[in-house]
Amino acid sequence: MKQNTTAIYDVDTLNILSPDKISLTENESGYLSLSYDGKEYEKVDLTRLVPFNDENKYISVSYKNEEDEWKEIGVINDLNELPTDMKNTADGYLRLKYYIPEIKKINRITDNQMGYLFLEAETTAGEKKIAVYDWWHNFRVIHGKMLAVTDSDGNRYSVPDVDKLDKASIKRLQLFI
Repeated sequence: MKQNTTAIYDVDTLNILSPDKISLTENESGYLSLSYDGKEYEKVDLTRLVPFNDENKYISVSYKNEEDEWKEIGVINDLNELPTDMKNTADGYLRLKYYIPEIKKINRITDNQMGYLFLEAETTAGEKKIAVYDWWHNFRVIHGKMLAVTDSDGNRYSVPDVDKLDKASIKRLQLFI
């Protein structure tokens, strides 16, 4: 018996962009434009595919097509392979997109027993009161040392090395990591 099947998803292959064919510029509006291999793309977006391992490697470049869908143009293997001005443009865009203040000290953690934790912390962006809903899913320990925190508004914070926090901060965190 012959069976009819229909593909549900289109599976693309990874397209590594050649650094010598890339021209990346920032418009006056702050959006990025890309010229690649004779094609022009407006309002492109850069995304780190492995953001916690190496910030300069595997950068996805995508744009919105006529149907208002994001489509990947390809992946920049390493930003360091780009000319300095384009690397600086990409770095600036990614620094803004991935702004993640570091938590330097935790002064207090309060659990309201209704799913929220409230952290009073000193960060690289000043003193913050951070509300974390469902801490079980929004406190992530990465590589055994780094703590990634996502607050209830989607803002991200990090502790690059939990062991380097002061003893009181570590003691406050022990119940939750």
